Amino acid sequence: MLFSKKKNKQKDTMPLKAKIALDKRPLKYVTMRDSETYKEIRLGENGAVNIMDGDFVLVCQGKDVMRCDLDEVRVAELMNLSGITVKGFDKTTGQEMSVIAYFADKF
Repeated sequence: MLFSKKKNKQKDTMPLKAKIALDKRPLKYVTMRDSETYKEIRLGENGAVNIMDGDFVLVCQGKDVMRCDLDEVRVAELMNLSGITVKGFDKTTGQEMSVIAYFADKF
């Protein structure tokens, strides 16, 4: 094709370089939407995004909130750029999770 683009395997995720650039980014809090009540549940506060040993980890107050394989996690920035959505299989629970991590103001 004359004007073909490289297609990203997963349209709802940022490239690997952009995921790695989030390393050590401070977080204000992390939430997850309850599928039954549609309310947001706060999973943790005062944390950071960490990239370590091939994992994408959301840590709040010293505890892992979510740990996914860096190559398989789907990360997208919120439209207002105040945070990210993270979707993937959590290594600690073995379940698929979808969370929203809000960035801290200072960075």
